[in-house]
Amino acid sequence: MNAHVPLQSGIYHLDADVYHADPAPAPSLSSTIAKIMLAQSPLHAWTASPRLNPDWEPKDSKTFDIGRAAHRATLGAGSDFCAIPDDILASNGAASTKAAKELIESAREAGLTPLKSAEVLQIEAMQAKISDKLAALNIDLDPAHSEVAALAQIDGVWCRAMVDNAPGDARQPLYDFKTTIDASPDAAMRAVMNYGYDVQAAHYLDTWKAATGEDRLFRFIFQEKTAPYEVAVIEVGPDSMMMARKKIARARAMWANCLSVDDWPGYPLGVHRIELPEFFHSRWLERESVEADHKNRTGKDVLEMARQWQSPEPFRHAGE
Repeated sequence: MNAHVPLQSGIYHLDADVYHADPAPAPSLSSTIAKIMLAQSPLHAWTASPRLNPDWEPKDSKTFDIGRAAHRATLGAGSDFCAIPDDILASNGAASTKAAKELIESAREAGLTPLKSAEVLQIEAMQAKISDKLAALNIDLDPAHSEVAALAQIDGVWCRAMVDNAPGDARQPLYDFKTTIDASPDAAMRAVMNYGYDVQAAHYLDTWKAATGEDRLFRFIFQEKTAPYEVAVIEVGPDSMMMARKKIARARAMWANCLSVDDWPGYPLGVHRIELPEFFHSRWLERESVEADHKNRTGKDVLEMARQWQSPEPFRHAGE
């Protein structure tokens, strides 16, 4: 599909490069750009837009390879992966030989994700684990419904979202798959806060409803990248989703305003005075309290005790 032919509101199966080039009738808001707009500035959002920034280039990094390959293995859609033969790797296992570099370059040109044999085994182990886990939860990620792009206008703003899996049954949630170091619910909660996944969920749900008329739930599937490759299915609660929808509505309003006047401000000019959070100060006050208690009990400063403990043996005996 030609990336230069604008698409109207609806649901599409698009190649990743077409989707990321932004095929909407006007520069559209993605969840990534919305998060940048809210966390940094409109200027950063402009820079991340393929339709606004003439120097925009898609990001491609080795650090994304395991995630891309895991998506392919789990969702049955997206770029396939291939193995780099062990015999063309350097003696230390690095893909630094001429043959390895040429294979990697040709693989990427063909749209493949090159992986070392150990990484292929890792992906296979992850696939086996998540297949068992999702089957036990009665979650069916049918490849025919994977990587579905939604385009729609909301409040006069064109929005786009690439949903990892959208089951054909509208009563089922939309799913987003993420690889991580720690998939425990507590770690997932921190990831949602740190990476703005709540905003992503709200954006996807709003865009999907505008494109289809369907009200859905949204769930994340987190999987660890190291053994035992555990999996957790996470749903952001209703109170948090209410706040997330306020955030994404604000991002849409900012996007619409900046587009209308073609003005994309960065950080405000001036000296920005900051106050550190209370918990940061509490750590120091706690340390002061511990050190004062130590001195009251022993008559010695903690520093003096540390100096003696770190001294050479003869000096420590002499000072005792």
